Amino acid sequence: MNLFNPTKRTEIIARLNLLTPDSKALWGKMSVGEMICHCLDGFKMAIGEIPPTDRSNRFTRSIVKFLVVYVIPIPRGAPAAPEIDPQKKGMKPQDFEAERALLIEKINSFAHLKPEDLKGKHHIFGKLTANQWGRLGYKHLDHHLRQFGV
Repeated sequence: MNLFNPTKRTEIIARLNLLTPDSKALWGKMSVGEMICHCLDGFKMAIGEIPPTDRSNRFTRSIVKFLVVYVIPIPRGAPAAPEIDPQKKGMKPQDFEAERALLIEKINSFAHLKPEDLKGKHHIFGKLTANQWGRLGYKHLDHHLRQFGV
């Protein structure tokens, strides 16, 4: 499960296209528009456009990172970096259709990035390899799509 895999990327995009502006969350506090903006900001964080406040430590950069990237699903209620949380400092929703289209564009352009383009750091896991960003990107989108029942 990795956004660099064309089949998995196509699956995620098809699920995004099932969302509507009226889609309701099964859990959590975000609206569907906020979730789209949050996911957009996540890609900006991966390429270094949005530097997060570092909340990592040796434990989260090693064991927790390994578990979340490779083993367990992203837990419900996992803390978002304030910089990509639309209810804090993150992007605020304006136009659902335009922002969904932009997210799909970001997913597709992400898949063609070179490893050196992924300059960002994760607020809890620290530096990630390109493969780890691809896996985490897929898991993050899957987590939020499940949150909205698609």
